[in-house]
Amino acid sequence: MRKLYIIILLLCLSPAAFSQFYNKEVGIRGGYSSGITFRVNLKEELSYEGQLCYRDQGAIFTMIRQQHREMGMNRLGNWDFLYGFGVHAGFYFTDSYKILFREIYFGREIFTPVIGMDGYVGIDYRLVELPMSFGVSFQPYMEISLKQVFGINLWDFGFHVRYMF
Repeated sequence: MRKLYIIILLLCLSPAAFSQFYNKEVGIRGGYSSGITFRVNLKEELSYEGQLCYRDQGAIFTMIRQQHREMGMNRLGNWDFLYGFGVHAGFYFTDSYKILFREIYFGREIFTPVIGMDGYVGIDYRLVELPMSFGVSFQPYMEISLKQVFGINLWDFGFHVRYMF
């Protein structure tokens, strides 16, 4: 009878040993907004991602709330569809000011604070055997700054590589 209990216990614990859920991911993002990323997965379908990016001679910190939807799975990895929204803040250095179709030059570089809102749509591929993920993302944003009173960028495509732990 004791052997039966041990076998039942091992059968119950074995799926938990192979189902790995990584809480954190750190990586790099390439594209128009290139930089480092850090993601915290709260649940299988919810995460928060912080990005420190270099863009237009300045630094931008972005915080994005992401929803995950599993698209499919093969023996090498899992495909996930991600979407979400967020905010960003940072600074630029610029020598001009744009309003409508006019551009005014200052003659020297000035510090320009920036604040804005972001959207996020992406596809991730998580490997099963290694704690790595690869993906592409589309991250349009709108912002307010002294460089440009109101700016919109609908072409911020990027790719990323992340290590999960």
